[in-house]
Amino acid sequence: MFAFLGLLESTSANADQGVSNWSPDDPVVTIINTSSQDKVYDVETDSAASQSAFQSCVGCITVGAGQTINFHPGPFNGALTANQHTGTRHEFNFASTPGSAWYDDDMERGMSDETLGPSDNRPKNGGTESGVVGEQDTLAKANAAWQQTDSDNQQALLDSGYFGGDKQQLTMVRMDANAPDLVVNWLQMDAKFNAYIGAGSVVGKSATAVTAVSDKQTSFVDTNKMTITIY
Repeated sequence: MFAFLGLLESTSANADQGVSNWSPDDPVVTIINTSSQDKVYDVETDSAASQSAFQSCVGCITVGAGQTINFHPGPFNGALTANQHTGTRHEFNFASTPGSAWYDDDMERGMSDETLGPSDNRPKNGGTESGVVGEQDTLAKANAAWQQTDSDNQQALLDSGYFGGDKQQLTMVRMDANAPDLVVNWLQMDAKFNAYIGAGSVVGKSATAVTAVSDKQTSFVDTNKMTITIY
């Protein structure tokens, strides 16, 4: 989880975007758009980031349907978010440990069918667990847990406005910053979305089961080559 300062810049559409004068040893985020629609990203940079890092901008990276680009962020601590901040927020810290990456996917303010992970598919945290975070199909992930949810809870979720469908099958699921605890808890704990849904621990507030799960969402890999895949 990172804090950001919004600035406004722009960058032209081409296969390589981001800072100039990058080298093969520098961080790179490959964005692969396998969907049938263009995807437009905002870039947010930590307010304390080096001026040699790519700076914040709104709607400045477009990845056409079926296209792939390489984003060169420099010594970047920040995030890429699609769909005018209604999509999944991909958060990176390449600055703290050069040559490596701390990262997570955040769905507190919105969700979309996207994943993030090391480009060479290495496991995260030096273990054996897949380094991929996010969800390829958010609706399918929700439906996989839907039939294990009791009828009263299903109805409450349907009444929340964040779910569409019926007690047999969901046809829509969404998130935003105003989602009630019922929605946050179900997506994080029952559906087990592979992203931040809850906000995580806050100093001075008691931890809950949801914040404990959220706290585990940040991952580390000893590579600075990452890939976002859009489905």
